Amino acid sequence: MGRNKSVVAKQQASSKAVLKYIADNLEVLFPHTKKASIRFRYWKFPQWEDYLPSSVYLVADRLERRGLVEKVSTPNGIVVKITDKGKQQTLKYDLLKLTPPKKDWDGQWRLVFFDISEIDRKKRNSFRTYLRSLGMELMQKSVFVSPYDVFDQVAYIREVLDIPHGVKFAKLSWIENQDELKQVFEI
Repeated sequence: MGRNKSVVAKQQASSKAVLKYIADNLEVLFPHTKKASIRFRYWKFPQWEDYLPSSVYLVADRLERRGLVEKVSTPNGIVVKITDKGKQQTLKYDLLKLTPPKKDWDGQWRLVFFDISEIDRKKRNSFRTYLRSLGMELMQKSVFVSPYDVFDQVAYIREVLDIPHGVKFAKLSWIENQDELKQVFEI
């Protein structure tokens, strides 16, 4: 009888994981030979033992076609470097991590209002989504309100989405419907 072995299935590498790794290291070398590849895998990619090596290469090819990385052939192997477009994409991944600040209310309301043209509809819709993820509430079609200081996060979002001139901030001590807003924000 044979032994019972638990086999761990290897996963497919994701574009996000590979791009983030390349961005953190600025460039990654994919060796030409299999022997160097095995040595390299344990030396450089210890956290990637669970990924299928072929999926990492396929993802790198896909990222190159999208213009997020560039490949340069060297005698030791292929060096994969991140492009400016790739850096911009990794910043967008960081936007997903933004969370609303939970502090005591200081009695001031923060308004974010914007005028983003129809040509940039995708950016405008993304901007609205990120504002909602920060815990901001919609007052009007392009006006959001929050009792918490979110200006630094919103400034980051508008720079990453490349809409710096279409977004403005305001800090107010009184808003007409503030009693309703206090109920919404539970303050």
